[in-house]
Amino acid sequence: MLDHGMDQAAGLRRWVEQPPAGPRLVALALPEEGGGDDWIAGMAHALRAEGARPVVVDASRGRLMQGFGLRPRHDLIDLLQGSLAFEHVACRTDDGVYVVRADRGVEAFVASGAPPQELFAGFTRLSQGFDAILLAMPLHELACLAPPPQAVPVLALEPGEEGLTRAYATVKALATGYGYSRFAPVLQRADGAAAHARLAQAAQRFLRAEVLPGAQLPAAAAELLR
Repeated sequence: MLDHGMDQAAGLRRWVEQPPAGPRLVALALPEEGGGDDWIAGMAHALRAEGARPVVVDASRGRLMQGFGLRPRHDLIDLLQGSLAFEHVACRTDDGVYVVRADRGVEAFVASGAPPQELFAGFTRLSQGFDAILLAMPLHELACLAPPPQAVPVLALEPGEEGLTRAYATVKALATGYGYSRFAPVLQRADGAAAHARLAQAAQRFLRAEVLPGAQLPAAAAELLR
């Protein structure tokens, strides 16, 4: 378990593979039902506070923007079609986290049949020097751009039985439906060790899937979740 001085960003750096060139991809799996997604904003801010340069690709149908306090006017498709530059498509928080609304852009890109690497490679050519792409998508769409085994889905482990049940349902859907075998939970509280252990045991026993050590948001970022 990661706690007491081990922060969210440090945990994320162990969860994802760093390719020889370009930013690392962090695949964020969102349950089908809305709500409870502000942890993603906390994670992005935590990464930025550590010195990372993250960009959030929000293909959540608008679920994430409230957590960032942003109101996007454009979509990734405007950038892909060449009608607008990145600076006009993306929103930027005060601390330097860039967020791109990407529902239409992701849909069009997937429909084109191009490999996902082409989309992510485009971010490496931007002047902002992004070193982490946080791709947020509903769990049943995630494999379109972040298939196994290249990606390790990151999901929230919220407090209580309901949170544990929701996390297990997400793991089960991704494991049985799309072949993911490794998962990384974000713990919502410092006392999440017991819930993490139960999730890991259930995933191993019933799904033969591995739940990696959990990471807790640092206190400053956790304030965003209250």
